[in-house]
Amino acid sequence: MRSTENETAVLGVLAPIRAELTAFVGDAVAGLSVPEIGGARIFEFGDVEAVGIVTGQGARRSVATLERVLDSRRTDKLLIVGVAGGIQAGQSAGDVLVASGAGPLFAYPTPANSRMVEALAESLPKAGTQVRVGPLAAVDALSRQDEKRRLGEAGFIGVDMETHALLAGAHRAGVPAVGLRVVLDPLGQDIPHSVAALAAAQGGRLWPEILGLARWPVELRAIRQFRRDLGTALRTLRGAAEAAVNAVNEVA
Repeated sequence: MRSTENETAVLGVLAPIRAELTAFVGDAVAGLSVPEIGGARIFEFGDVEAVGIVTGQGARRSVATLERVLDSRRTDKLLIVGVAGGIQAGQSAGDVLVASGAGPLFAYPTPANSRMVEALAESLPKAGTQVRVGPLAAVDALSRQDEKRRLGEAGFIGVDMETHALLAGAHRAGVPAVGLRVVLDPLGQDIPHSVAALAAAQGGRLWPEILGLARWPVELRAIRQFRRDLGTALRTLRGAAEAAVNAVNEVA
């Protein structure tokens, strides 16, 4: 495990996009910026300090950010947070997934830190948040119905583009890490093409302009549903934050 010489290492909270990090930290007290990690800030969850970091969307951006995080030597454990695609029948927007590992189809998942997984699985239900534990599938682009169904049949519980890359990088560096994701688009629903296209054009950030797409006549019903599901997912992420931070912070 890494440690620092001049600074006390704290928990690193990694989120692909700003909206996910903002939802997670909520009204946590923001402290000093961490310039060596580019835009990262220290947040205080009660007595726990955490460095909040936006990695960027996709594996390539996430790995580049993770390298800066590890080089800064400011974190000694990592909590990966954000939304994910639901791929199991019966899942709904807002369902909480704890990643026991992550990887692509037909490959053995890179494991998360088992003690951190156990801490989340035990602590979140006590705080009123029900969770499902299992591996997350790694993909290079937003998954659509056919692919989501195949991944679910293979035993994955959710799908995203960053958790595997971040877990693998942390594992190589000897830094314990775990993923906490909330279902955004359940099986049977897709993120609207217009929303996905605009998000990609703007670097994957869910800016307010994306939420204003409900004015567009194309995909109107799907966009409205997306807005509702996004609100549900982000509220759930916020509701799980304090318990999650305290749980993983206590893992030695």
